[in-house]
Amino acid sequence: MNGPFHQPFGQFAWGHPGAFALLPVVLWLVWQGLRRRDLRPEARSDVTLVHPDLQGVLHSVPQGHRPPLRSLLGAGAFACWVAALAQPQVLGQWIWPPARGRDVIVVLDTTRSMTLNDLRWNGQPAERLSVVKQVFANFVRRSPGDRFGIIAFGARAATLLPPTFDGELAVEMLGRAHANLLGDGGCLGDAMSLALRQVAARGGLKPVLVVYSDNGWQKVGQVSPAQATALARALGVRVFTVQVGDREASGKPYTVPAFQGPQPDLATIAQETGGRYFYAVDGSAQARAIQAIARLAPTLQPPPQRRAAQQLYPGCVMLGLLLFASGQLLRPGQGRGSA
Repeated sequence: MNGPFHQPFGQFAWGHPGAFALLPVVLWLVWQGLRRRDLRPEARSDVTLVHPDLQGVLHSVPQGHRPPLRSLLGAGAFACWVAALAQPQVLGQWIWPPARGRDVIVVLDTTRSMTLNDLRWNGQPAERLSVVKQVFANFVRRSPGDRFGIIAFGARAATLLPPTFDGELAVEMLGRAHANLLGDGGCLGDAMSLALRQVAARGGLKPVLVVYSDNGWQKVGQVSPAQATALARALGVRVFTVQVGDREASGKPYTVPAFQGPQPDLATIAQETGGRYFYAVDGSAQARAIQAIARLAPTLQPPPQRRAAQQLYPGCVMLGLLLFASGQLLRPGQGRGSA
């Protein structure tokens, strides 16, 4: 394969090859050395010579066209610095950027029916809401790269925790939720719309809605479950629904006086938004549901854009300094070539 991830390690490359556009300056330095060699100053007419034979010596043309050694050393130093600007490097393996997590918004049913002790936890009867909190708290602790928010709903919907990367805070706020926190009634549509507004306002991460409910009829609120489901579908947000207790959702619509038209149950909400419905009647079933959600909505892993590189430019800089210093140590007339 010849893809970008199959290039050999130890590959030599130039970080900024455009710096070689400065190399004509090196040629200019060499030319200047030759020019100073050939253009010797003429003797001034008002100079009184001590000996007449010196006139011919002063006006003699030097043999050969070899540039002075100082010019060669200066040009070599400049060439080394140009090479350093071009950043010679040996490329290594690809550097993978950190994974981008998910925006997980928990929509939590806190109606009175969530107080029923018809679930089991560690072999003992347990309250529905208590099992939900313990299972999801374990998921939060195992997902450090995700951003979690908590929406509770009863007779009204409210934000218990705006989306945050602070997992410990999310676990603490989840533990504070209790049944009848916001009254009875079940305004799932309001809760879903509130969660969707928070996801749309932040962005940047993969949005996931997890709805915990016993699938009771949603008979109050300003937004119907059908409207909230349509909004989630329009925004491309997958809704995963986990039903705790009661009978398994049938997928059939129902009607309530508060809203016009048929309303979707938990199974239909998940199906219409591209999510998945889970019927969890005990703690282990809820844990399996959360694991399945994590697999179905994995974290995003952006492709690598750069490779590890060992920089070689310090050697070029040091060599250039050595050549330049050597040229400065020579006397102005020293190092000139001869025929």
